[in-house]
Formats: sequence, structure tokens, C-alpha cells
Amino acid sequence: MQEIIQKNPGERLEYVLVSESGPDHNKHFVFEVHLNSNVIGKGGGKSKKEAEQQAAREALELMGY
Repeated sequence: MQEIIQKNPGERLEYVLVSESGPDHNKHFVFEVHLNSNVIGKGGGKSKKEAEQQAAREALELMGY
């Protein structure tokens, strides 16, 4: 995802934490991928990294990759 965006220097990619729920031992995170303030992907998971990766996968599908 980062590599694709870096090919277009004017683009700004940001991962935004939308929600965090559950007890400390069983958290669930939801992240959105923003491209120039537009939401292009959303994903959830048991860790921040997993949620970010899921959001990136959805964004890549949307972009046709």
C-alpha cells in the first residue's frame, strides 16, 4: 500500500483508529485508511496491526490491486 502511494508524491495516506472495544485481554480495534481525507478502506482485528492490515487489504481491493 505504502509503495503504491509513494509513486504519487501528492497523495497523503493515513491510518485512523475508529474504535477500540473489549476488555484489556480481548481488545478489538477498527481502523480506516484515509487517502487525502477520503476513507478508502476499513478493517478490524484483535491487534492494531491486524486491523490496519485488514483496512489496507480492503483499500487495495477498492483500488483494483
